[in-house]
This record gives sequence, C-alpha cells and structure tokens, in this order.
Amino acid sequence: MKRIINISLIAAASLLFTACTSSAPVVQSPSFKSGSQDGCATAKGTYTKNSASFKNDKEYQNGWYAGRKNCNPAQAK
Repeated sequence: MKRIINISLIAAASLLFTACTSSAPVVQSPSFKSGSQDGCATAKGTYTKNSASFKNDKEYQNGWYAGRKNCNPAQAK
C-alpha cells in the first residue's frame, strides 16, 4: 500500500512540474541575433565579431557565445 502511495505521489509531482513549463517562443533581440550569427560563423571557421558591440552590448555578447556554442562542428557528433 505504501508503495502505491509513493508511486502516485511521484506521478502527481511529475505532472505538476511538466505543467509549469512554458511553450511560448523565446523572442530574441536583433542584437542577440546578430551576435548569434557572428558566433556561428566563428564556430564554422571564419572569425567574425563586432568588437564594439561585443564589449558594450550584453545581448550581442550573449548571442555570440550562444551562436559559437550551437554551431560548433565538434559538438555536432
């Protein structure tokens, strides 16, 4: 009986936590998108970075790192 209660609690908790996730698309700023494109180009072998934006714009910087990480051919394996 105790096992059934534990399984039920685990199942209920799982359903509760999956209901809290959002399916809304993430809106990315133009600056983030530009940084992401430059980071992706860098990951593919053509070093591309707007140094002024990278230094002064956190969105561009975050996009650049994300693009480099997501387009890295070594991570595609």
